[in-house]
Amino acid sequence: MLTSMITRRQLCRAGLVVIIFLIVLLLSWKGSSETKPQSRPYDPDLFAKVDGSIFEGFDNETGTSDGSTIVPNHVHFLFFDKTYIPYVHAVCVLAAFKNQQPEKIIFHTNVIEFTGTHWIKIRDTLGSVLEIRNITLPNEIFGQKFSKNFHLWHASDVTRIRILMEHGGIFVDNDSYIVRSLDPFRKYEMAIGITDGNKTGTQVLIANKDARFLKLWLELYRDYKPDDWYYNAGEKPVEEVLRYRPELVHAVKTLFGVHTLSDRLYIWDRWETWKKYYSIHLIIRHRNYMDTIWNNYRWPDLDETNICDYPKPFGVMAREIYSDFCRKMN
Repeated sequence: MLTSMITRRQLCRAGLVVIIFLIVLLLSWKGSSETKPQSRPYDPDLFAKVDGSIFEGFDNETGTSDGSTIVPNHVHFLFFDKTYIPYVHAVCVLAAFKNQQPEKIIFHTNVIEFTGTHWIKIRDTLGSVLEIRNITLPNEIFGQKFSKNFHLWHASDVTRIRILMEHGGIFVDNDSYIVRSLDPFRKYEMAIGITDGNKTGTQVLIANKDARFLKLWLELYRDYKPDDWYYNAGEKPVEEVLRYRPELVHAVKTLFGVHTLSDRLYIWDRWETWKKYYSIHLIIRHRNYMDTIWNNYRWPDLDETNICDYPKPFGVMAREIYSDFCRKMN
């Protein structure tokens, strides 16, 4: 009897999670489908902008002929507006430092000075590897104002393209966790993840500064759709560039972890497969409601103390990187 009750409860929780996901997907589809234009046919004028590139004819299936790297081992993060660095973001920075072993980790920010214990942990751990570069949050692209609702996100999408066009390297979202070295992808002009919705995953980008796709990606913002959450960043590049010229990038279908893995991170009791990925987008904003529905309790924002008892797979991942308090308790 007790077993059947538990099973029914678990099924109810599973059903609620599915319903929430369907509602979110429906709302996002409805919002985008009302304004989304049809993708344009092959545009020779667009692709002419990269004619004569130093990468013309480059093979992004095999990379450099001798396996040499052409992307600098520099990891870029964006920190706009907020001085306090949350625990999960600190975990991702420290994972990049430990598992990628970059020559530089660069914070691009409009913040004057960071604060909090996690910032101190990052500063003291990274030492001379850490570099801070001042940057302004843009308000427009090609004379078009960014959306009021999505300003920070759309401005960040454009900024990461510009950073890579200027410096090259590895761009990592603040909630993307590097599991193991991305060096195998530094032999390509550009490597990018593809989401489970067949969109470009902006969370981990590896590129030479002269990568052809970067220039075309930015050009697509001349037709900017301010009310569409992911069209210019994720959908348009696939529909209007990679659909016709897939050879411009090395596409990574699974192992960049830019598809939806939140159930494995925050619902499953065990998930050892995470170790096989190169990186994983944590989608940290989804954790709270998933914990609430599935686990009969709501965890507060994760930090260096409560992570010691967090029982889901992300807890294992975080403790491998940043668990000073847990070690002291033991």
